[in-house]
This record gives sequence, structure tokens and C-alpha cells, in this order.
Amino acid sequence: MTSDWESVTRAFLKYLINMKLSTFCILCCLSAGLSQAATYVWSGAAGNGIYGDSNNWTVNGAPNGYYPQSNSDTAIIGENAGTITWSTGQSYFGATNTVQIDSGSTLLCTTEIGDLNVNSFTLKGNSQLIFESSNALGLGRDFTLNFGTFTAEEHGSWVATNLPSFWTNGKTVTFVGTLDMNNLSGSGTIELASIKSSQQGGDLNLDLSGLDITGNNQIQADVTQVTENDIIKVLINYETVPEPATATLSLLGLGGLLLRRKRQ
Repeated sequence: MTSDWESVTRAFLKYLINMKLSTFCILCCLSAGLSQAATYVWSGAAGNGIYGDSNNWTVNGAPNGYYPQSNSDTAIIGENAGTITWSTGQSYFGATNTVQIDSGSTLLCTTEIGDLNVNSFTLKGNSQLIFESSNALGLGRDFTLNFGTFTAEEHGSWVATNLPSFWTNGKTVTFVGTLDMNNLSGSGTIELASIKSSQQGGDLNLDLSGLDITGNNQIQADVTQVTENDIIKVLINYETVPEPATATLSLLGLGGLLLRRKRQ
């Protein structure tokens, strides 16, 4: 009798151990699956322009029932997609690794509650990233704004002005990008960002050291941060430097004109 009881006990314990191991393996597989990076491409198939609608996104060419919302996800919004809205109905902005916005597209981040948790935004061509809220919008982490290689005519912009309460929480925004000097002429100003200067939770830090605007013999350029009417602007000012030969000819022409006037 004792032997039978011991056999039953051993069998039951073995069953429990196997069940625990199976459950552990399942959990490990699920965890691995959830942690794998996924690249979501905007399709707009739902026709509502809502970022948080899984029907608007594809992974490997087909919807997977989700939208970008994990630390390892990448979201790509293609060219001329119009305005995509991270809607006011969503209190959770997600924890996305990178959001890429191509030329002709706008991502409007607007919510009444919740912090934005994105590691970096890539702004290509004439794309826009807009923060807007009827109540409050906060930053949950530091993030990078990558403008890629841009020109005076084709450059992204970040706008965060229409915010009653902007909880910047002492976060840092790092600007990265390279100004293409090849087609610049005359003088002008490129506006990369306009941000509400009245902030809560600790002022926003703007790191502009990642912007490559190295001038040359023909172009002088500098990046500056100015505040006007409660708006902080990140600006690049550029000016064409006259070539030495042109400057010399101008001086000779001026000298000839003065000489003729003197003779008269």
C-alpha cells in the first residue's frame, strides 16, 4: 500500500514539474516574441488617419492586429500620407523606438493625458511633427530629432506651440542632421522647430550639437536658439559669401564710377 502511494506521489510531482517547465517555456517564448523588434509601415487602410488603429498598419505586408507600441518597434509613415493623428482618445502614447515621417506627411500628437514615450523621430523632406493638446501633453523620456540631410527648401519641422500645459519634465531633445550647402544661394533662415517656452516640470533642454552646418568658402551658416513671444525657435541662418573675383570687380567698377564723377 505504501509503495503504491509513493508511486502515485512521485508521478504527481513529476507531472507538476513538467507542467511548470512547460509553462516556463511558454512564457519564455512569449517574452521573446514580444521583445522582438517589429517594423510597422503605415497603410492608412482604415481610412480614419488614426495612429492607434491597428488596421492602418502592416508588418511584412499584412496587418498583425497591433500598432507600434513597444520599445523595440519602428514606425514608418511614407510620403504624402496626409495628417496622421495620435488621437485625444488615447491616454497611452506607447513606447516606440523610432517613428519615421516622410516628406509630405504630418504626425499630430494630441492627447488630454499621458506622456509621449518615443526614442527618436526621423523627419524627411517637408514633413512635420506637431505636439498639440487641449489640456496637457508631457514628455516621458529624452528623444532625438533626426532631420537627415536637408536643404533650405526641403526640411522637416517640429511644432509644439498650441499647448495649454507642456510638461517637458527637464527632458533633452537632441537635434541631428546635415545641411546640404550645394544649392544654397543668397541669404535666408531655416526654421527647424518652434516650441512653447512656458513649460512645467523642468525646462526642456535643446542639444543642437548634432546639427552639421559647417560652412565653406561660399557659404556662412550658424544655428541659433531664440525666444520670441513665448515661443522658442531653432533657426539656421545662412549667407552666400561673394567670391574674391566678384568682389574685386565690384571694387574696380566702383572706382571707375568715382573717377568718372570726379572728371565731370
